[in-house]
Amino acid sequence: MSEINLDNRADCDLLQHVGMGEVKVGRRAGILQATLGSCVGIAFIWNQGGRCGLAHCLLPESPSSIGMISARYVSEAVPSLLRLMRIKDSERADVQVILAGGASMFPARSVSNNIGQMNIAAAEKYLQQYGMQVVHADVGGRRGRQIRIDCGTQEYSIKQIARQPEEFEHGWI
Repeated sequence: MSEINLDNRADCDLLQHVGMGEVKVGRRAGILQATLGSCVGIAFIWNQGGRCGLAHCLLPESPSSIGMISARYVSEAVPSLLRLMRIKDSERADVQVILAGGASMFPARSVSNNIGQMNIAAAEKYLQQYGMQVVHADVGGRRGRQIRIDCGTQEYSIKQIARQPEEFEHGWI
């Protein structure tokens, strides 16, 4: 995907930031973008339907299944994307799925260190449950990522974000 020039006012107007727990859908124009650490981003690109969707998931499993549109939990995000994009069961094979994020952002001794891996596992589980195939994944590791989906061209990019210096990672000042 060619780089989007955010100094250009037209490109800025097209950009929609997908915040934590949000799910957004774009049509033939627009750019969906999320910055991820241990969160996982689930992107759907549906060429035939002319739509793209991006979910920014914080946690793997919802404690209750209310069925609301949300991406707070991976378990809610996949059905939310399918519903918002109006993808029928018979059309799921036409959808490209991209995963990003799920990094271990905290020191190894931290209780929260496994949340990234849990998010990745949940994404794989729910995508498989709905018969969706991942065409590209840039997940895990120790770096955050930024995912960008260009709904006009149906292309995506994932960039790794530089880590903090070790002294900040360990809380030393």
